[in-house]
Amino acid sequence: MADSGYESFNTFAHLIRKGMYFVIRMKDINSNGILSSYDLPDSEFDTHIRTTLTRRHTKETLGNPNTYTILQPSTDFDFLDENCMYYDIEFRIVRVRLDNGTYICIATNLSEELPLEEINKLYRMRWSEETSFRELKYTIGLIDWHSSKYDGILQESNARMILYNFCELVTSHAVVKTSKNTKHVYKINFATIILRYEADMQSVFLSYTKNDLNSSYTCFLRISPPEKYSIS
Repeated sequence: MADSGYESFNTFAHLIRKGMYFVIRMKDINSNGILSSYDLPDSEFDTHIRTTLTRRHTKETLGNPNTYTILQPSTDFDFLDENCMYYDIEFRIVRVRLDNGTYICIATNLSEELPLEEINKLYRMRWSEETSFRELKYTIGLIDWHSSKYDGILQESNARMILYNFCELVTSHAVVKTSKNTKHVYKINFATIILRYEADMQSVFLSYTKNDLNSSYTCFLRISPPEKYSIS
């Protein structure tokens, strides 16, 4: 799942060739995006785009816009070269009307077994992914690596994923103490949780061997129960 910044034939083609499913928002039909080149209704719809991508400007390609999509030289597409002048691609497009009267368009290769409403629900689920990646990159610090080797980067990535998942678990069970006069719903500051437990996790896990990781995790859970936070 991705937002409109990932809208491109190149992205779609790579995902399809790898056998991966995608749900990606596209610019609306009235914008300057991919869909503006096609004759689509200005309402909700669920249809397929079948086109042949090419960079050739010939009488045939120019005269059949419903069959060919001509890519500009500045448009990235990794599967067109001197040995492959044409590339067939097909994906599904759904256009959903929102409560405020506007529309969003979504590209996907999921089958029609999932109706338009379910595709819209899937796309809305992307927000939790985006916030999770933001916390991983900036709060956890995954945007910077301390190692230049593959194994070191993989080890650091796994360690920070463990820290992230554990702190999410603690946050979900933490109790926020409020007074009777509290008007708003308060949330735990995730960055505070990270600072609270990062050093503790390092000291506990480093004190055990690889064979004792399960027991070290149990030990850490035992010595670090969810806290009660007061709102001042």
